[in-house]
Amino acid sequence: MSDNNERQQQILDAAAAVIIRLGYDKATMSDIAEEAGSSRRTVYLYFNGKEELFEALLYREYMQYAQTWLEQIEADPRGGTVGGTYRALFHAVNRRPLIAAILRRDRRVIGNYLRKRDNIFIQMTSGVNTPEFLRALQAAGAIRQDIDAAVIVHILEILSYGQLTIGEFKPPDQFPPYDAVMEALADMMDRALQPEDGGNSEAGKAIFRQITTAARAQMEQIKQAKDMKQKISNGATHDDG
Repeated sequence: MSDNNERQQQILDAAAAVIIRLGYDKATMSDIAEEAGSSRRTVYLYFNGKEELFEALLYREYMQYAQTWLEQIEADPRGGTVGGTYRALFHAVNRRPLIAAILRRDRRVIGNYLRKRDNIFIQMTSGVNTPEFLRALQAAGAIRQDIDAAVIVHILEILSYGQLTIGEFKPPDQFPPYDAVMEALADMMDRALQPEDGGNSEAGKAIFRQITTAARAQMEQIKQAKDMKQKISNGATHDDG
């Protein structure tokens, strides 16, 4: 890793810590510079402002989260089942608190960025936890075919958002061990949704690979479009000067 790239990653690490602690609205470039052990001038050498820095952070976090999730699925013999998928998802989320905040659209953390007309979340479409995704798993023999895919999606959303937001209703010190909860949840999902023959986990994994590849490509396109827009804006600024 080059010195410039290493410094940029340090700034992004600092931004993640500050935004989780203070929220996007309250965080300043000075706060991020102090957290990174740098000057504001150094931070501005890499990013034109807080919004550009935040979007670079979102891109990095999402790409690393997707990679961690896919690695967990690949390493799990049952990774191609719904239970295996959610076990991998929550393990990946647990390692990245900013991703957890993003998934639950935490307004304290993400703040007014959500109001931007062209924010990254509006442009992203998830291929996971949709009726089409569940139907693909059903067609592949990874899950039962006798339950409406839309019903399965709704139940999975109840479980997912419940896990992501339970800290708002129950003190964390009263939680059972995280790994034990994830294992039990995955087991319950599989017991409820696996076909009688146990299902085809490898076929399920193939579908997850396709979705992950498509999601990464979409995120890369969003980043390239943002970068191009920023270059054009910078060029116009310099021309005006």
